[in-house]
Amino acid sequence: MKISISPLVQEKKRAERRINTFLMVDGHDVAHARKHMLALSVQGGAAPTAEFEEAAKIEGKTVQELAATILAKPDDLMVKENKRRSLIVAARNAQTLDELNKILEDNNVPAHYEDQRLALLP
Repeated sequence: MKISISPLVQEKKRAERRINTFLMVDGHDVAHARKHMLALSVQGGAAPTAEFEEAAKIEGKTVQELAATILAKPDDLMVKENKRRSLIVAARNAQTLDELNKILEDNNVPAHYEDQRLALLP
């Protein structure tokens, strides 16, 4: 029986961990996504929630104006997810360690704290 270990496989797993941590969805992203969904509902004719009405008052707008403002902006959550997925796919398709490192460097993906630990597996 012959066993071969490819360091590239391990490095790809580490790269995925770095990418996922770098582009992790946070509470701010979730709040934007929620506002986007509420704006779509309001624009479609649904009654606004009390929170959406309050947000409109804070902004000094009607609920329809707030909905239009929110929907004029890109869907941040999808933009972030598309970026994450494109980097994951690129990392998985990398043929060499240099190619993999270039993907990470070109996209300013920071090191993951686990990368500093000595381990056989990612």
